[in-house]
Amino acid sequence: MIDNYNAFIKKSELLCKGLYLDEELINHYKEQGVEIDFGRKGGAGPLGGRYFLFENGILVNVALWDNINRTDLVLKENLEGYFEVFNIEKNDFFGKLKLVQNPEYYKPMYKTSDGIPMKKIALVHGVNCLASTIYQQCVYWACGEGCKFCGIELSLHSEDTILEKSPQQMVEVIEVAKKEKRCDHMTLTSGTDETKDKGANRYIELLTEIKKYYPDLPLHVQIEPLKDLSYIHKLKKAGADTIGIHIEVLDDTIRKKITPGKYHIPYKQFKRNWENAIEIFGDNQVETYVLTGFGEDYNKLISDIAKVVSLGIIPFITPVRSIPGRNNLPITDHRLLVKIYQKAANLMKQYGVNPLENKAGCVRCGGCSAINEAYKVA
Repeated sequence: MIDNYNAFIKKSELLCKGLYLDEELINHYKEQGVEIDFGRKGGAGPLGGRYFLFENGILVNVALWDNINRTDLVLKENLEGYFEVFNIEKNDFFGKLKLVQNPEYYKPMYKTSDGIPMKKIALVHGVNCLASTIYQQCVYWACGEGCKFCGIELSLHSEDTILEKSPQQMVEVIEVAKKEKRCDHMTLTSGTDETKDKGANRYIELLTEIKKYYPDLPLHVQIEPLKDLSYIHKLKKAGADTIGIHIEVLDDTIRKKITPGKYHIPYKQFKRNWENAIEIFGDNQVETYVLTGFGEDYNKLISDIAKVVSLGIIPFITPVRSIPGRNNLPITDHRLLVKIYQKAANLMKQYGVNPLENKAGCVRCGGCSAINEAYKVA
């Protein structure tokens, strides 16, 4: 059985590298539930991939590749419930992983009352986190200033989802997902609206309806910094339990290049929003994504993370992944990522920030980052 420290190290490596699928084992993979869908195809987040569990239950989101040049880690056969993974460069056994199977409601026969396939409304992230992009367009895409890692509208163009999810659709999918025991908490994200509320009013309508039917379901929302801070209180009042206000890139020079639209929002506005959100949502319930892989300076990154953590904010650190055919982004060195996680975990302990107490969303799910594992072993 793998221990927590080694799972943390190996999870960090898998987050960065992903797994190569051997062509000779394609039929075997399919029989075991692995959908052959290489690389990222879209989505609002920076990763994409399939979820696996280590033997000790630690969750990891893994990119699957058909190009051996992308990774030296190869997914082998499933033996007694666990896939074996080998490092072909070192000619060494890497570890065992159990595939988290897709829920039943992904099947075409599962539809909402208005005829939309339920898979287009919300997906299961990890084991039991239901997730949905409630509005699948973004003002920054419209003006050519979309974030370089984002594929939010690609999912819409490929018809994997619909433009906007209604409260009724969401409630129906939650009901089915809960019956399958795949919905213990929920992440709601969205493209940014060109309005004063930045899309907060969409959330408020949805949150209110969900909480009417599922008052005990912890809900997480993600929104960019607002000038009118009253919306943060309105989101909490409507039913949000945790909030993500995502800066993604902390280095200002890199931020201008990678997130050109959001770059127009000054850091001081992020800081005001974070501080206000902490007051309203409480300790350990506010997070911000911090992406690596853009050539950031290590010492400056740690210094910037320290500023965020000192405010009480959880830094949800993840390595960015390219979308094949769209952006060829650098691959984060997993050894460097381990150091970043360790430093961030020590900073959280220093400032009394505990990601393990987060109630809902990305931090609670934890599959796309090893920050929770780093905290456990710090």
